[in-house]
Parts: sequence; C-alpha cells; structure tokens
Amino acid sequence: MRKLRPLILTFVLILIGTVISAQEIIADLSYFPKKEFNDRIVESNTADNGNTFEKIVIDGFDSKIPFYSIKPKDRKEDKYVILLHGLTGSKDNWVNPITSLSEKYVELKDSLLTLGYSVLIPDAKYHGERTYQGNFASPLTFFSSQDVQKIYNLYTSSVKDIRIIMDYIERKSTSKTQTFDVIGYSMGGQMTILLNSIDDRLNRVVICVAPLDFKTGVRLGMSEENTKKIDYMSPKNCATLQKSPVTLLMGTKDGWYTKEEAQDFFDKITIKDKSLKFYESGHYLPDEFISDTIENINKK
Repeated sequence: MRKLRPLILTFVLILIGTVISAQEIIADLSYFPKKEFNDRIVESNTADNGNTFEKIVIDGFDSKIPFYSIKPKDRKEDKYVILLHGLTGSKDNWVNPITSLSEKYVELKDSLLTLGYSVLIPDAKYHGERTYQGNFASPLTFFSSQDVQKIYNLYTSSVKDIRIIMDYIERKSTSKTQTFDVIGYSMGGQMTILLNSIDDRLNRVVICVAPLDFKTGVRLGMSEENTKKIDYMSPKNCATLQKSPVTLLMGTKDGWYTKEEAQDFFDKITIKDKSLKFYESGHYLPDEFISDTIENINKK
C-alpha cells in the first residue's frame, strides 16, 4: 500500500491540474454576446455556376472580423462549414491555390460547395487582412520576440471571433435549424479543439495535424519560461472537454507532435463518436485527407 501512495498522489495531482487548466480555458474563451454587429458586405458576386460569394465584415471580440461567406446555388438549408487556416495563412488560402497545400484547401472547399454546404472562412487574428493588428509582423515572430500576450490573444480572440460569427449567422437566418461543422488545419486545428471545448453548437469537427502542446513554441524560439505561461491552454488539456463528434487526421512523421501524443489525446476524449486516422506523412497530409474529411463531415 505504501508503494501505491506516491502513484495515487501523482494521479490526484495530475487530475487536479487538468481540472484547473480546463476551468481556465473555459474562462478565457468566454464572451458576452453582441447586440449589434455593425455588419457590412464589402464584396459580393455570383459565379457562373450560381455560387454566391460575399466578403463580410462584422464587429468581433476586440476588433473587426473579415470573413468569406460562400453559398452554392443548390445548398442545404443553413448547413455551414467553418474553415480555419494554419499559422501565417489566411482566408485566401481557401480560394486562391498558390501553394500545394492551398490547392488541397481549395479542392476541399469546392467539394463541400458541390455537396450543398455553405462555407464560412475567417481570417484569424494577426493574419490576412488583420495583420495590421500585429503591426504587419509575421505571427511567427511573436514566439522569438517572447510576445506571450500576442500569442494568447491570437488563440483566445480568434476562437471568440468564430463564436461571434456563428451568432451573426444565427441572427441573420430565418431558419431555426442551422448546423455548424468545423474543419481546422494545423493552427486551425488547435483552434477547432479549443472551440469544441467551449461551444455547444458544433455538429462535427475535423482536426488536421494540430500541434497538441504549446511547448512546441520552443521550436519557434520562445523560452521555456514563457512557454509555461500559456501551456495551460494547450489543446491536449481539452481532450475531456470535447463536446461534438471529433475526427483527428494526423501524420506519423509530423515534427509538431508524436504519434503517441496524438493517440493519447484521442484516448482521453470521452465522447463515443470519435475517430483517428494516421497517414504516413508529415505536416502536409496527402490528397486522401480531402475525401476522408468529406466523409466525416457527411456522417449523420
């Protein structure tokens, strides 16, 4: 029994630490719903295939949010998929195929439209048209410059902004049956995990190659001391908080996490409707991930 006491104590301390982290995460991602959005459609056009494209700007948590809203001609009634880009990316990655990864983004987005889903594509804070909020510096520099506040703002404000976009869509809709699925790649996957730990409105989420530990910031030049300040917000601490069905699409050779870490995160997810698939790839998943994502979003 004496030999078991240290193990029991260790388990209790880990459990307490996990509960405290969860409480802090929930508090940091909470917000007061807005009464007014001051929305403005700044761009609108209809493609030859009948798809409508709008760029909308609304008041977000602490700044304006620009996002794309694309609806197919033959759309499913109020079924939306939110698409979240990676670090240093932007909403344009999903519409302009200028890299091999963005080509896959665009193919995935087009597949969703073909199936009748409407898509919502925001810029994360400090990205795309929001780079002015970080003095036009690359978000990568936040780590090497030890700017913990901006990294914290990047994740917490962006997640709150996504929730506000959903509020806006609900407010504008004449239907009471909106559904929101989320697909996030890399940093977008991290934000998807955080979002799914706090918001009950999501239908399904697909998380692609999401780094699960903010300690990876050390690899980008952040000191271990500063990394510890935000480590409580690591996606790994949100496994037991996941609310809606989760699909993880991960690479066995990805340098931002290990296969064991991904498996451990998956095992700790308490909801039954979950799936995990590994590809023999690094951070850039093979084309196969597109059809796997579509299959999981389409599940009833």
